[in-house]
Amino acid sequence: MKARTNVNGTLEKLYNGGFTMDGNSLLSGGVETLQEIKECLLELQGFQTQYDSLTAQEEKVKKEIQSVEKALSEEITSTLKKRRQEIEDTFDKQIHKSQAKVKKAKDKRDKHKNSKISERIQAETTYLREDNNRLTLEIKTLLKQKRLPSFCNTRVFYALYLPKYFGDFLIILLTLLLALFVIPCGIYFFVLPEEKTLYLILSYVFSILVIGIIYVLIGNFTKEKNPEVMNQIKGLRSEMMKNKKKMSAIKKSIMKDSDESSYGLENFDTEIAKLEKKSDEIVEQKKSALLTFDNTTNLIITSEIKSRYEEKLNRLQSEHDDICAKSSQMEDKVKALTLKIASEYEPILGKDLMTLDRLDALTNILKAGNAQTVSEAIAFYRQNMNTEVMKL
Repeated sequence: MKARTNVNGTLEKLYNGGFTMDGNSLLSGGVETLQEIKECLLELQGFQTQYDSLTAQEEKVKKEIQSVEKALSEEITSTLKKRRQEIEDTFDKQIHKSQAKVKKAKDKRDKHKNSKISERIQAETTYLREDNNRLTLEIKTLLKQKRLPSFCNTRVFYALYLPKYFGDFLIILLTLLLALFVIPCGIYFFVLPEEKTLYLILSYVFSILVIGIIYVLIGNFTKEKNPEVMNQIKGLRSEMMKNKKKMSAIKKSIMKDSDESSYGLENFDTEIAKLEKKSDEIVEQKKSALLTFDNTTNLIITSEIKSRYEEKLNRLQSEHDDICAKSSQMEDKVKALTLKIASEYEPILGKDLMTLDRLDALTNILKAGNAQTVSEAIAFYRQNMNTEVMKL
């Protein structure tokens, strides 16, 4: 059989059965038979090398395609996010300005309303305040006539000497706490040099005596000396307290009054309604703009970005498809030649001899005249190998 000199010729003979030979013809062959087998191995190595190269190229182009597709996806995502955010920011600024105007208008309305409420409270409590002014003047006159100190017209004084209200008894309780605890303990812990039980007792005795004497002296000089005047002042203070309660009730009633018709707020309400309407319109425009972007604009942007990547992706995909086709063809060649060798040569020669080095060794045995056939060359080779092993 003639030696094959190219890949196509080898495959053509392979597919057409050109390499087929039985075991007897192979073993009885000579150098040409071994050369034919060697050419098969060389061609298989060439096919495998090309297949490996094509596989590597295929993987490289595939990664390039994935890289471009990733870049495309990231650009689409980032661009859409940026454009959508720009729309939101633009409308949000306008909404913020519009809401600020609404707030400013409401603040002006509240300020005007509070001013009118204050005027109303002032007007509806005028007679009570005037009456309290009159009562205050009467009290000052009585104090001046009897040459009594001004503290006789204080809440603490009347709570301690002429209690009447619940708050007065709270003042008495606080005064006792001050006299029986705060002052004695303060003297004991911060004034006296040592902490002894005797000193604590003396502190209490001193505080009670001093405060008690002061209380009695003030009472004698004021309440006991001028009982009628003190009772008269007490009555006047009671009238003032009643007037204050009335003023507080009037103020609460006015504050709770939901009728704002007398405050002249119509112009403010009209302006606020207009501003709120404008703000609502901007909010609706924002929703419409975002809806349009999501349903239409983003498709246009996506299409525009894809068009810039389309040529490169098509080129890479075409290159990938071409390499895949070549790789598939080369894989078929490797598979066919591998099966050919496995079915025709390896069972006869043995898999251990199906290497280029060992085929060269068998060829050299034939050329040296040590064997006439492939079978004899194999026997000679194995005999020499066994001899060398035994020597070792």
